[in-house]
Amino acid sequence: MSLRRWLANLNLAAAILLLAVLFILVNFIASRRYARSDLTRTKITALSGKTAQILGQVRGPLTVTVFYQPSHPLYDMVKDLLTEYQHLSPNLQVQYVDPDQDIARARQLAKQFEVEKPNLVIFQAGSKHKYLSDTDLAEYDYTAMSFGGQPTLKAFKGEDAFTSAILNVTQARQPLVWMSSGHGEQSLDDPEPMGLAELKKYLERDNMTLEPAILLEKTEVPAPVNAVLIAGPTRRFVEQELALLQGYLDRGGRLLVLLDPLQETGLEELLATWGASVGNNIVVDPAQQIPFISAANLFVTTYTRHPIVEKMQTLMTLFPLARSVQPAKDRADLRATALAFTSAQGWGETDTQVEEFQFQDGTDLKGPVPIAVAVEKTAPPATRLVVIGDSDFVANGQLSNVGNLDFILGAFHWLVSQEQLIGIGPKPLEAIKLNLTAAQMSRLFWFSFAGLPVLFGLLGIGMWWLRRR
Repeated sequence: MSLRRWLANLNLAAAILLLAVLFILVNFIASRRYARSDLTRTKITALSGKTAQILGQVRGPLTVTVFYQPSHPLYDMVKDLLTEYQHLSPNLQVQYVDPDQDIARARQLAKQFEVEKPNLVIFQAGSKHKYLSDTDLAEYDYTAMSFGGQPTLKAFKGEDAFTSAILNVTQARQPLVWMSSGHGEQSLDDPEPMGLAELKKYLERDNMTLEPAILLEKTEVPAPVNAVLIAGPTRRFVEQELALLQGYLDRGGRLLVLLDPLQETGLEELLATWGASVGNNIVVDPAQQIPFISAANLFVTTYTRHPIVEKMQTLMTLFPLARSVQPAKDRADLRATALAFTSAQGWGETDTQVEEFQFQDGTDLKGPVPIAVAVEKTAPPATRLVVIGDSDFVANGQLSNVGNLDFILGAFHWLVSQEQLIGIGPKPLEAIKLNLTAAQMSRLFWFSFAGLPVLFGLLGIGMWWLRRR
């Protein structure tokens, strides 16, 4: 072999070696520095800023056990989402256990966490653990079951459930919320449509502890209580209770009050001194009226800029019957912000006995009418309160309506100074269907199985003929 040919081969080998090294180097760098993007319209695996912030605060080891059958409809979505979580937190370790294949490990998990059936995701940090079932991770449509069919997957709640579980097992302190009772308030343990059992479930999922409290039996609200909830009272608070609440707010307390129309509770004067003026009216809005339902059933789509509602600009909140709540400007040390409004065509109807609402200029409150106010004390101590002119919107029968849950959870998180936890909701699953006629199906068949092979065959013949010339 001549020297020139030998050098040419050596040059070729060196070039191939350099290309291989370059290829490996590029892949090595790409495996550590890369950009990820969810191109689905609903961003089914894209993580929110709330999740990123919580994962950034995880310091110790966090183990996630996916105790799922791979054939389960949620398995791939769970796996993809947990992959995104792992990219944000090196402390998160995920293990997958197939209950049908790894029987020994499945039995060990069942005994360790006292579970009787598979298809669970278990989060564990130290001695604390929390497991999530199908109903925690997804919303189902059960319409087809009445015709003998199976429920269909409607929305995936994985991020909401996962982030709440991580918070539950890693957060050292659980905010304590007192729920006042003894004035006809709605019950946290009532599963009926007008009860608050669903709200309690969601608050506990967000790592809050709720306790009923009869304020008349207390001398003060102790320091460990992070907030007091008063939901839909129908009887008046007595002077001793009002003094207790006044002292609590003076010390930097946090208060959430849900007041319905047509009720005199004795709280109105106290709330006015703290920046929230409650109207003796019924708010109506014919411009945003649900068909065939009274104009007093509000759906609200106008919000101000505030941490409670800043993630709700594309959502509507349904209030079955509401009264106005306006910012009061009497105190310079309070910053009162209206959170949600009717349209300009809405008003506060002061004649609450009429069946047909008619705006009376000079008597009724002209729209846009605010129905919720958040108040913050600008000087220490940092008192906060939220007053909403309706309690029915958080009842079991109403809580699932569009933005109702987002609104009330946002209020709670703001009150206990957990603004970073506001704003994750279920992500709807889109099923894109292509409906074709029989003729279109026939054309598609012949194009796929005959047209394309013939086309590429002709292209090949053309290239062969060009090369012969």
